[in-house]
Amino acid sequence: MDFIIGVWQVVFLFLFNCKLCGCYGIVCAGIVMVESDIIRLGTNLTVRCQSDTERCGRHFAIDFNGKTIFEKMDCSFVQTEIVVNKPRSRVLCRVKENENWHIVCGKDLTAGYPPPKPTKFNCVTHRHSIYVNCSMAVTTETHLSTNYTVTFEHERTSQSLQYEMKNGHFSVPRSVFNETLTYEVHVKGHNELGEANSAFTFSVSNCVIPSTPEITKVEFNNGSFSPTIHWESSDGSLKPSLRFRSVHKNQDWVLGKVTELQDGVILMQESLEPLMSYVLELRVCVNSTNCSMWSHPFKINSPGIAPSHKLDVWRIIKKKDARGLQDVTVLWKPYKSEDYTGKLLQYKLFYEEKDKVHEKSCSADVTRHTIQLPLEVAKINVNAITSVGSSPSAPVSLTYTGKPAPVITYLSPAPGGSVRLDWDVTPYSGVVERIMGFVVQWQQSPVHLHWKRLAKDSNYTFLEGLQGGVLYNISLYIEEASGVSDPAFGQVYSKEEKPLTGPDVSITPVEEKHVLIQWDELEEEKRRGFVTNYTIYFQRHTDNMLIQSTTLPHTLPRALNWKLLDPQESFDVMVSAWNSAGEGPKGAAATCYSDRRWTCGKTVSDYTTDRMVPGFCLVAAIPIVILANLMYLKCVRQRMMKMCMSMGVTWLFENLPKFDDSNAIKLLKDESYHPWGPLPVDSDPPLTPIEDVTPSWGRQDSYPTVLHEDVPQTPMERESCIECPYKPQRTEGVYETTEEELKEEEDQFHSLLSPIHLPYDLSWDISSIPVIPGRLNSILPMDGSLGSLSVLESFLLTPHTNENDGGVKEDERIVETRNIEQSSFISQTVLPNDLESIFI
Repeated sequence: MDFIIGVWQVVFLFLFNCKLCGCYGIVCAGIVMVESDIIRLGTNLTVRCQSDTERCGRHFAIDFNGKTIFEKMDCSFVQTEIVVNKPRSRVLCRVKENENWHIVCGKDLTAGYPPPKPTKFNCVTHRHSIYVNCSMAVTTETHLSTNYTVTFEHERTSQSLQYEMKNGHFSVPRSVFNETLTYEVHVKGHNELGEANSAFTFSVSNCVIPSTPEITKVEFNNGSFSPTIHWESSDGSLKPSLRFRSVHKNQDWVLGKVTELQDGVILMQESLEPLMSYVLELRVCVNSTNCSMWSHPFKINSPGIAPSHKLDVWRIIKKKDARGLQDVTVLWKPYKSEDYTGKLLQYKLFYEEKDKVHEKSCSADVTRHTIQLPLEVAKINVNAITSVGSSPSAPVSLTYTGKPAPVITYLSPAPGGSVRLDWDVTPYSGVVERIMGFVVQWQQSPVHLHWKRLAKDSNYTFLEGLQGGVLYNISLYIEEASGVSDPAFGQVYSKEEKPLTGPDVSITPVEEKHVLIQWDELEEEKRRGFVTNYTIYFQRHTDNMLIQSTTLPHTLPRALNWKLLDPQESFDVMVSAWNSAGEGPKGAAATCYSDRRWTCGKTVSDYTTDRMVPGFCLVAAIPIVILANLMYLKCVRQRMMKMCMSMGVTWLFENLPKFDDSNAIKLLKDESYHPWGPLPVDSDPPLTPIEDVTPSWGRQDSYPTVLHEDVPQTPMERESCIECPYKPQRTEGVYETTEEELKEEEDQFHSLLSPIHLPYDLSWDISSIPVIPGRLNSILPMDGSLGSLSVLESFLLTPHTNENDGGVKEDERIVETRNIEQSSFISQTVLPNDLESIFI
């Protein structure tokens, strides 16, 4: 069962692959006829299309290589001509029925050329070879399958040897030929379009050539781009011939000229381009017509250009230390890109010390190196190492000859931001013969140093690339074989610019009417030129009005003894500097004040700051001190608390009574206090009618309810619960009480709350009770703590008045109240429930 399934899988796979590969041909409903299936390229071809179905009025179309080239309406037959210009073409005939195109039939066409006449037939063999190798160069492509046969014949021996050539060559055993005879060779080419024949002569003795040489090594010596080629051959010394071509440029073979250095070694005279890939081939010849085959290709890479000249090297020597060592900084200028090819790998420094050579390596991006050397080291050599070779050694001398320096005769700015330097060595006639050249060194800082070497016959130079407004130090050396001379120094600006700022000034009182004015020298980077003059400005301190100015040359001491014109007037002193570009800005002012003795020299900004700081501190301290003093007053704290209560939430300021610390509890615990003993008549008081009072939303101020007891009348002194000069401000609200209403309320309150009715120490001062306009949600008890009106409202009762005098009967415990809409009251703490009497 598995075998059957496998067979079906193979069958389906084959059918599927055939479908993809085009195994299924066109099912023709007719025929396409051509004159021939093999056509010569470029010829006209007649194509006929015949349909099996004959029905008139149908459209026929002929497609050639995917394009419709002919259309015609016919019954079953159409015909046209085409030009075949491709080796492989396709013709397709179609017919249109019911608005749909159907294929009638198609045909594949093959085109090409007949074989050309064979030429360049050649047979060769080596001296020790057992085969004869024959080849023929095909000059024309036929695009068709073409066979070539070669026949060797000799009339005298009737010998005929026939061979078939494949891929343009074939080999014949050498033993089948008589090497003393000459054979006729017939070469025949044949394909479906025709055939071609050619005749040649062949002799084994004439086709023996030297053995093919072999290239063993190619090298480039001394940075040369002409390679030296080493080769080998089994045929001894023969004349070599060389050809070469570039790999990347698709260059044709070029015959090279060679010079034979010795047996097996030749030098190519042509120079190759640097860093290029080449292919070399070599052959040897007996004469111009008898040469060996070209050797196998030998691939080489030409080298780059190594630096051919020395580095430009200079040095900076510092004084020796206690150990006898001196710091030597060696500097060199890197090569330009055109000076070499390849990659710069590193720099190497060599110096000899005590018959031993020391070497220091520096990376390719470094142009200086500092090293400590003893005085015995006379010179240092510097080399640049590249991927294609090393540069020549560049020596730099560390020795001073002690000879005098040249004389600088001219040093001045020149056009274009440069500087011209002239010198003279005529006073040193004995030195001129040994001069190798001159070295000019200029620098704006120890880091930015430049130098230039000049020929021995030079007496001037231009230093270019200098920045304007920067001071450059110039040094000129005479260079000899034994060392360098002492330097000649100079300073120069390529272009002077105005100073950036003025010098700082100090003033020192000398006498009552004299002061000594001194100023500092400008820093080098702020001068931007050679300072020629200083100008001292005197101006009045109050209005900055110029009083006097004096200009002094820079050669004089930077000081001035000045007599005060008006000792009672304050003044400022400022100094500016001049150079050839003009005057710079004035420096910081120094002030001398007339209202203080010996107070000269401080700048205006310092003096103003010293006076402003205490002033700000004093202004800030005054409100802080006032606020701190006010916080000690109880009335201020209460006022602030009321303001917070009026703006805050009610429950936030509620102060619930503390029963443990109340005054009532303290009095109950004190047994020596007799007025709080049991009443003479121990009976319940008569019931009192209660009337509900609805407080007005406009104002909820009210006086508290007062309960009267029949207690002994003890004279009491009225004391104010709050003694404070602070009077609360009235707040503009919805409800305002006039002076008449307020006075009337006070009179009624005094009549109701007579001291004779207030037991013990419960006398009140009405004037000290604060009145809070508007709706109050909390009250202020006598002890200063904050309470809520809700406690007071729970004890309010409806008053019972006497019809005769409007008084309150004391023996009936009538509760007397005022309208809670008219005022507020301060109540005591509520006593516990188990007490015999309740006081509010």
